[in-house]
Amino acid sequence: MKRHIYTLVAVVCLCLTASAQETFYYSGNEKIVLTQVPGKYVGISPLQAKVSPALPGFTPVDTVSDDKSRICVYECSPQSAARMSAGVSRPAGLQPCYVDEQGLELVPTGYLYVRLKSASNYPILVDVANQHGLEIVEQNRFMPLWYTLRMIEVADKSPVNVANEVYELGLFASVTPDFSFDAREISYDSDVTEQWGLYNSEHEGYDISVSPAWDYATGRGVKIAIVDEGIELTHSDLAANIYNLSYDTETGTSPSKVYGDHGTHCAGIAAAVRNNGRYITGVAPDAKLMSVSNELMSGSTFESEMADGINWAWKNGADIISCSWRSNKSSILEEAIDSALTYGRNGKGCIIVKSAGNTGGAITYPGNYRKEILAVANMTITGALSFDSAYGESLFVAAPGQGILSTVRNDTIGSKNGTSMAAPHVAGLAALILERNPNLTAEQVREIIARNTKKIGEYKYDKVKEFGTWNEHYGYGLIDAYKAVINTPRNQ
Repeated sequence: MKRHIYTLVAVVCLCLTASAQETFYYSGNEKIVLTQVPGKYVGISPLQAKVSPALPGFTPVDTVSDDKSRICVYECSPQSAARMSAGVSRPAGLQPCYVDEQGLELVPTGYLYVRLKSASNYPILVDVANQHGLEIVEQNRFMPLWYTLRMIEVADKSPVNVANEVYELGLFASVTPDFSFDAREISYDSDVTEQWGLYNSEHEGYDISVSPAWDYATGRGVKIAIVDEGIELTHSDLAANIYNLSYDTETGTSPSKVYGDHGTHCAGIAAAVRNNGRYITGVAPDAKLMSVSNELMSGSTFESEMADGINWAWKNGADIISCSWRSNKSSILEEAIDSALTYGRNGKGCIIVKSAGNTGGAITYPGNYRKEILAVANMTITGALSFDSAYGESLFVAAPGQGILSTVRNDTIGSKNGTSMAAPHVAGLAALILERNPNLTAEQVREIIARNTKKIGEYKYDKVKEFGTWNEHYGYGLIDAYKAVINTPRNQ
């Protein structure tokens, strides 16, 4: 059970002169030395408390919660730091934050991991937990000798010290405190820090929270069809994820062609390779990309070609079909969409994602054709709806779409704007969900995405639809990959 806190502010009170305090925790038999971070503390309270307590001189800089605890990180003012260095104790309930020997900032969470020496030692664990005010939360399903425990009341007891005390009893093979950490190193790709849609360091929370979701799913085994201008199949940040079949709707032949940057850009957002040291990472970095190409900018009528692309995609095993384009109303296109929704994925239905449109008004067709189509609005880095993003009754969710860095032709990267960029974020999220449970129907995937969003923005969510509160500008809200993935029922 990993706990993560994101966007922990790295800057501490630089004016502090108090010397750092050292402590340690056990990892097996090894002592891992920790250094206290001056001016930074964590408060751990029951989730029922609803809000973190106001502490004069201490500013909350990040908060995260699970189903039991609320964890709030504070930075103290220089005045508060001076008082503590002069011998005034810190407020009750606050615990230090630490940095380890590698420079990784660690925030105690109040959880402990305990490994039994044998399965028969479980009664001993129960007794020790009761004596030390610990709750046994769960047994690890992959490593059954490991258990997760939680401090029921943290107050002035250090989680690190409690873990050490339990280990030093000599009754268990290992006892280790749990820490949250700064997860800004979301991948080892050179330009990933510029992908604000994945991790927004400037405006906390206005991203899709995908990094912790990767602990559970990366899109492995899922196929995303990018029905667009074609993907550059040899791009170094995409090639490893390119599916072995592709299609060009202009000629009716394989492989696909490349008519512009648009399709390659959308592909990178959805599923660029992660941790290859090149450029960026996609929302579903292990999903397969199916390239379906069309000359979108030719100015010619292409409804039948778009229909061909959608039909080819679902008939060749696409799980998700991402469409960042618009069309005039067309019955042939509608029949192709109907077929993908009905017969795709062996009758479970393809997930069809559509850009809402850049009209600043009504959602573009076919995003408004059926409610099963996931029409996606364009959100800016500040959480505002982009001025030109379409909105309306058919809107499903919002996703990042302004200043989005992704792959483009000639094996390079570039930024683009629009709901075209928002849609493949949602396609990537659908891939994470389907890896978690490939037996879900398209409707179930749609529900999971809708029920696990961030209710952001200036507009009230004042209408109740089938999956919760909604408004016409953000739909059900900004997609949240972590919440969606952990709330996906596992494949039985």
